[in-house]
Amino acid sequence: MRHTDDKELIRLLRLSDYAAFEELHHRYWLKLHKLAYRKIGDRQDTYDLVQELFIEIWEKRGTLNFGEELPGWLQKRLWFKLSGFFRKRGFNGKHQENFRQYLENQGFDKCFDPAELREVNACYEDLLAAINKTIEEMPNRMREVFILHRRQQHTVDEISDKLNLSPKTVRNQLDRAIARLRRSTEAYDATALEILFIVWLIF
Repeated sequence: MRHTDDKELIRLLRLSDYAAFEELHHRYWLKLHKLAYRKIGDRQDTYDLVQELFIEIWEKRGTLNFGEELPGWLQKRLWFKLSGFFRKRGFNGKHQENFRQYLENQGFDKCFDPAELREVNACYEDLLAAINKTIEEMPNRMREVFILHRRQQHTVDEISDKLNLSPKTVRNQLDRAIARLRRSTEAYDATALEILFIVWLIF
């Protein structure tokens, strides 16, 4: 199974081939665990959440729409699991510290108190999907700038050098990206803190 590509793996999984499921688990478990641990900060909770994700994949193998790109689909599935985790559990000390550091890195540490985000409300999964869709639909350059800044924590000057753009152009792209996110979430009556929380989940 090690040399089986993802599409064939999915085909075999749909046929209830347990060896294909084990290969899927072997191939992606560690990466998903690392992503989830960065948000949760607790190894046992992270382990349980990722295991639940794979159990759901096996139990719903015949009905899930895995899409064209398996790693990206798995990450999106993980984001929904994380959203549900925080909705049920709220924020404890470790979660608040992880989120506080993110806000500080984004320059929002004096604007928001992470304690305000006591519990994720029921609309977060829809909000998460809307934000992710907006990011995917951004023009290529805008999405590249946004991801470099949010996911990889590059500064405006670093992005400017990397992409051969002026700092002003980089800032304009970031401002337009944020404006798109705000427009896409208007129907959910989301606060700025809630939007930042979802972006933190994704990145």
